[in-house]
Amino acid sequence: MHHLESQLTAQEIAHFFSGFQPELHSNPYPFYQRLRSEHPVVYLEDRWMWIVSKYEHVQSILKSPLMIRERERLLTEQERKELPPPRYQNIQSLVKDWMLFRDPPEHTRLRSHVAYAFTPKTLEQSRPKIYSIAESLADQLELNPDSNFMQTFAFPLPVVVIADMLGVPEEDREFFKKWSNTLAKLLDVSLMDDNFFEEADRSSAEIRDYFKQFVQARRKAPQDDIISQLIHVQQEEHKLSDEELINNCILLLVAGHETTVNLIGNGTKTLLEHPESYEMLAANPELTASAVEEMLRYESPVQFTNRVASVDVEYGGKLIPQKAEIIVNLGAANRDADYFHDPDVFDITRSKNRHLSFASGPHFCLGAPLARMEAAIAFEVLTRRFPHMTMGGRSPVWRDNVLLRGLESLYVKV
Repeated sequence: MHHLESQLTAQEIAHFFSGFQPELHSNPYPFYQRLRSEHPVVYLEDRWMWIVSKYEHVQSILKSPLMIRERERLLTEQERKELPPPRYQNIQSLVKDWMLFRDPPEHTRLRSHVAYAFTPKTLEQSRPKIYSIAESLADQLELNPDSNFMQTFAFPLPVVVIADMLGVPEEDREFFKKWSNTLAKLLDVSLMDDNFFEEADRSSAEIRDYFKQFVQARRKAPQDDIISQLIHVQQEEHKLSDEELINNCILLLVAGHETTVNLIGNGTKTLLEHPESYEMLAANPELTASAVEEMLRYESPVQFTNRVASVDVEYGGKLIPQKAEIIVNLGAANRDADYFHDPDVFDITRSKNRHLSFASGPHFCLGAPLARMEAAIAFEVLTRRFPHMTMGGRSPVWRDNVLLRGLESLYVKV
């Protein structure tokens, strides 16, 4: 992989996407650079999918109404009949209503209802609570100076925030850690084995049972939380079934915290690897919003997403046929020198920074304003409380995910 004079081979590209390899995925950016320059649009025969890595192509695919999520819509009646029944019924029952995997008009309907959870008013009401959670987690960091930052701060913050917004009691949040870690891997593009799917199927059943009971309880006794609001909307407008309500609340929990954990963890690691940036941010808190955008671009919490071509399309001189699956490489697009000045330089004052970490087009991340707010508060609190924070003695360890890029452990000295 390090012979820059030789062309990337199909096997090397397939190898990168076939599962987590520490030597490749701890720093995938040299590989991405070669992919962009040598194979900006490439077909992987053994995986029946196309990989697209240049910013202009990735953005165009994300925005195009010709690029869809539901491949079944393109199948003939006969092809549908020939599809094998889903092996894992509980997973299927959970993800079938996820707006993430639906196209308009269903996507639009589901999204418009769940959007009630992310209005500016709702978010502003959450701000004081997020501050107090961040401050108490910073207290924990101070009390346990040699703790794993991911466990002590980066993981609990978004979990407590989204659980609090949903109205989930504190004593149940440990379950969510397990369920969410497992279910987030359903979004990954690397290969998975039967053991994983059996565990994910169990988690799907458990979390759906939990939320069914939870929704019933809130229906009888509404409170000031998102689930009560969604039930109210559902009863008033009758546009959301119980199944859809439950499944999309679970999506909010899984997608809503996994990515923000990664944003806070990746951002902290990057800042500590660039101590001059950390000091600059500590001295100039007004740079926090800009710093968060640069963290999102430089170490994207979500590295890939996918679409299906609803018609034959051409990108980079290659014809992508109808029904083909396309993996769009967000992490590579965010380091494209044709679009970003010095893309491999981490610059918290970067002004032109229209990264694609929250995607683009109709599937632009619904939770982006919440993620940005949580990260901004986290870094404001960390740099104020610990202006001289540095890396701890142990090396950071990446989680073995390819699609969701995040750390298992990060040791810091406060």
